[in-house]
Amino acid sequence: MDQTDVMHALRVAIEADVPVLLWGEPGVGKTASVNALASALGWPIETVLASLREPSDFAGLPVVIDGDMRFAPPDWATRLAGAERALCFFDEVSTAAPSVQKALLRVVHERVVGDLAMGAGVRMVAAANPVDVAAGGWDLTAPLANRFCHLDWPIDPGTIAIGLTGHWPDPVQVSIDDDWERHLGRIAATVSGFIMARPHLAHSRPDEESDAGRAWPSPRSWAAVIRVLAVAEGTVISDEARMALIAGLVGDGAAVEFATYERDLDLPDPEALLSDPGAYVRPRRDDQVHAVVAAVVAAAVRSPTAARWEAALRVFIAVAEAGNVDIGAGGVRQLAPLRPDGAAAPEGLAVFGPILQAIGLL
Repeated sequence: MDQTDVMHALRVAIEADVPVLLWGEPGVGKTASVNALASALGWPIETVLASLREPSDFAGLPVVIDGDMRFAPPDWATRLAGAERALCFFDEVSTAAPSVQKALLRVVHERVVGDLAMGAGVRMVAAANPVDVAAGGWDLTAPLANRFCHLDWPIDPGTIAIGLTGHWPDPVQVSIDDDWERHLGRIAATVSGFIMARPHLAHSRPDEESDAGRAWPSPRSWAAVIRVLAVAEGTVISDEARMALIAGLVGDGAAVEFATYERDLDLPDPEALLSDPGAYVRPRRDDQVHAVVAAVVAAAVRSPTAARWEAALRVFIAVAEAGNVDIGAGGVRQLAPLRPDGAAAPEGLAVFGPILQAIGLL
């Protein structure tokens, strides 16, 4: 994977509001590229050297105001709070002491510094040198590592050679689909089905401290996978960049297993099922059935009309009649409280019997 792929992956993660950590040797252009990206986007950027900071620089400096204890934010956070869109860039993270890394947790995940909440348009990017080459390096703590998408920054001699002549490539060569959120439901259904099929990968923190300081699967990181893949769905990026995003969040092993599962899934279009619920054909495996039901729920919720609500329930009836009553009932449970005005319960719901009585639909 070359630098262009990494920059495309970085751009997708930024759009998905997933914090990114760039790993690479010193002097290979990580900081310069992030600054160039901010300039190309027209966003302000605040660079914070994590290695030179104290925990209070992120948790806030305690001060007494009118008899109350407050935690005052630093200037860089105050400037970011006033920006509509901006990059917050933490450099040299791998040389930040564990106490500083702990203070970074809330900043990275919630955009909160002291008592100051920065705007939703602020995106978090960080850079780090591998611990074995960092001056006084520390392994990232597992909680902090699990909040990032980890991307390895390659040394690309061709790009460097051209760039040194003054022709560095445009850091933004990817067009983001403004309506990428429409893909969230379908991709969430795929990830949900995968977790059903591979439950050991729902949360798998590595035993080795060094491995826990990089990407590993957790509910948080799988939720981030859904977001980056939804953005990537309507974006022209390479397969390598897409795979790097997945592996950067859940690790190489889980990413390979997910990619294989996704390739072999072959799910029907949920919109086609809502148009013709009778076209449902039971997939081979229960996890695939689960993914179909989740996709239909997501499609019905995205555009909630009485006709689509009724059609979704007819799909779930077909699921039950094909031998998966429990999975079909799960879809009914999710949609029953969202019944639109004028929607009528279709015939055949009695197949769910006591389940529907328990939730008040019968």
